[in-house]
Amino acid sequence: MQISAIDGLANVRDLGGLRRDDGTITPTGVFIRAEMLDRVTPIGWHRLRDYGVRTVIDLRRPNERTGDVPSGVRRIDVDLDGADENFWAPFEKDGRWATPLYYVPHLHRMPQRLAAVFRAIASAEDGAVLFHCGAGWDRTGLVAAALLRTVKVEEDAAVADYMASFSNAAAMATLHGRSFEPEKRRETLARFIHTPESAFRAAYQQLDLDEWFDHAGIDLTTRLAVMTWRGSVASDDDAQDAST
Repeated sequence: MQISAIDGLANVRDLGGLRRDDGTITPTGVFIRAEMLDRVTPIGWHRLRDYGVRTVIDLRRPNERTGDVPSGVRRIDVDLDGADENFWAPFEKDGRWATPLYYVPHLHRMPQRLAAVFRAIASAEDGAVLFHCGAGWDRTGLVAAALLRTVKVEEDAAVADYMASFSNAAAMATLHGRSFEPEKRRETLARFIHTPESAFRAAYQQLDLDEWFDHAGIDLTTRLAVMTWRGSVASDDDAQDAST
């Protein structure tokens, strides 16, 4: 079954199948990204459970949260944005809040936010973890970028994953009955001398996760769970031992 063929989702994809710097491929069935789940049909939920989804992490702010998950699926609410008005005001004023241009500043200003997502990932029961926001675009994109960086996914592959949301924008508009404004996003980035590709690439290049883990005070158990994609890939220490 293709994870992209889920009734009620138009911007869903597995983070598996992406090429890493060492030539290996990220495993499927570990992390799935998506938009809001409000329109997922019973058939769609059946397919998600068949795919292995057992945990849903909702990255939205408390006033945005809607919808329920069926029995057999655990929902964890984590407000990735946070309520730091001094941080968000300039990003909301000039439109950067809907682009990768806020990713790195957010991680440094509010490291506890992504840290809470990572702790939720580490505590999740066996099975695939689906994380989402409203459009499945930028909050979801930030978490996806961090997860891809932890296992050293090639930059071009990470960029292609981000750009899939632009490709899915028309289908999302049809499904959800509103525009997700891909052209406005492009226009905002152009004012900052960026394209969507270059903005995400710049953010991805700046994601120094080793330094950030220390900055965020991530405990070793959580760090290992994230760095090994919940035990599905070898840790750097394991890989080094295998090569000697």
